[in-house]
Amino acid sequence: DDDGIYPYDALGSALRHGPSPFLTRTFNADEYEQGILKYMLSAKVGRAEATGNIDAKLNNAMDWSYQKMAEKNGKPKVDYTRLDKKQAVLTVVWALGITPLAVNVVWNTADQFINSPGPSVIKH
Repeated sequence: DDDGIYPYDALGSALRHGPSPFLTRTFNADEYEQGILKYMLSAKVGRAEATGNIDAKLNNAMDWSYQKMAEKNGKPKVDYTRLDKKQAVLTVVWALGITPLAVNVVWNTADQFINSPGPSVIKH
């Protein structure tokens, strides 16, 4: 019985699993919802568990698949809906600090190259 309510919003996806599930949820909501429903049906789980698993898969499909194989071989099940405070802090630091800094460096480098290309460019 599915009420259609996610256990957390798109920002919660970003804090738990990074930008990929956030972007998919925000800009491709129909495909995201279909993935949730398909996972619920195939794994016979509720919406919360399906949401956590789809977010984890969107973030890193190889690690998620490895973990699923480990679970089939007896390893403990991972709760992908749990918010790891350390991971959330790292996500915020990347989103607000490191990513804008990297974009700024790329932008300034490109701007310098375009506006003062240096001696290797022949001017007519």
